[in-house]
Amino acid sequence: MNLHDATVLHPVLEQVFLIERDTGLLCRILGLYASRGIDVQRADYAYASLDVMTLKVAVARADPGTAEALRVVVAKAATLVGVMAAAEHPPAVQPVAQPRARVRA
Repeated sequence: MNLHDATVLHPVLEQVFLIERDTGLLCRILGLYASRGIDVQRADYAYASLDVMTLKVAVARADPGTAEALRVVVAKAATLVGVMAAAEHPPAVQPVAQPRARVRA
């Protein structure tokens, strides 16, 4: 008999930025996370148009202070020249697969 894959669920906070296509700006936004000691779990970017890109940053929610620090990061990033929009997504759940356990009878 094989047991099904077990998954552990980690709460994640995600922010989305719509910014001008500028790698310097992208680095400054990610620097805001580093300056507050927030560990970025994942950062994805895509080109929305010729001169615009989207940046999605996912952070594991470690403690209640993390959510407040992220609100500050989003507010500060929104003031940077070249940021068109900055928003927080509600917490999502990201499954993490565990190794399969096998039971032989």
